[in-house]
Amino acid sequence: MMPRIERLVPLAAGLVLGALAMAQMAAANDAAQANGSIPQTASGWIERGSEARSRYSFVGDLVYQHADEIETMRIWRSANPETGVRERLHSLSGDAREILRGDDRITCILPNSDSILVDRRRLDRPLGVRVPANASRLTPHYALRLTGEDRVADRSAVEVRLEPQDTQRYGYALWFDKQTGLMLRAEVLNPAGRVIERLMVMNLDLRDAMPEALLESTLDDAGFTRVEKRWDPDTASTTQARGRWRVSNPPAGYRVSMDRLQSLPGRAAPVRHLLLTDGLANVSVYIEPAEQAPGVDGAMRMGAMNAYGRRIGQHQAIVVGEVPANTVRRIAASLVSESTPETTGQRP
Repeated sequence: MMPRIERLVPLAAGLVLGALAMAQMAAANDAAQANGSIPQTASGWIERGSEARSRYSFVGDLVYQHADEIETMRIWRSANPETGVRERLHSLSGDAREILRGDDRITCILPNSDSILVDRRRLDRPLGVRVPANASRLTPHYALRLTGEDRVADRSAVEVRLEPQDTQRYGYALWFDKQTGLMLRAEVLNPAGRVIERLMVMNLDLRDAMPEALLESTLDDAGFTRVEKRWDPDTASTTQARGRWRVSNPPAGYRVSMDRLQSLPGRAAPVRHLLLTDGLANVSVYIEPAEQAPGVDGAMRMGAMNAYGRRIGQHQAIVVGEVPANTVRRIAASLVSESTPETTGQRP
């Protein structure tokens, strides 16, 4: 099925890291200031950060904190106009693991489980939605405001707050480099304003180009089991009629941005995967026949990540995302099978 929730958190960290473009040439900085392009509003900084993040190559060390865990990671990032954006993320603490990202797939190498997980990228900016390209999409569900200046990675930074206007999403604090607009720090805040997840750049090494060898894994994966999630059009066409699902009562602002079937090794039937987003937060819904799935019932949590599982007729569903517990519970409760409505259930 999908990865266990304890594996989703470090994977999410890697995807977040992929959203952080941490470099800019001095000439470009001077030109931006000369052109008067320094934003005067919170939405301006968010849009500038979205534009700035995908242009530059660098090596950087980052600290990622979630729940009571602190991890350190190193990222090699190449932004090449011919080959696109590629990254290698390597853990510097805890279990050895690496995440390789290209334009069309993500590869996770996990020596502690002797496995390699391969998946197609689900979004153009997976979890990079923390810097959305269009800040207007965030209103009225978030209030955006500038909250002052600070210093991150020995650079002057501007802090922007994204404050939720209901209980269906978390708040965020983002720090953008004052000269370049690049995001240097991100925090997830619960309704009480407490930090439940933090990612911060510690140092940067800007590169004009990134050697190919630095983007390849350095871990010994001999004998590892390769698990590749596949979307099979033939499988989809034969199962779509009996496997179509929808969310009948999503939280305000959330919409389905992806709906696909995934064929997984060891599964007789494909897994349905829906992805909901409000432009900032993502929630995944996984549904498969109950006879091939481990039973998951009720709520689970790790750090900012919440999950909720329920059985719906002959299917097992789990909803997981970096959102409050009531959000995943509401989405799980409103799942509807359009082909078998009698099995939808109303249990929260």
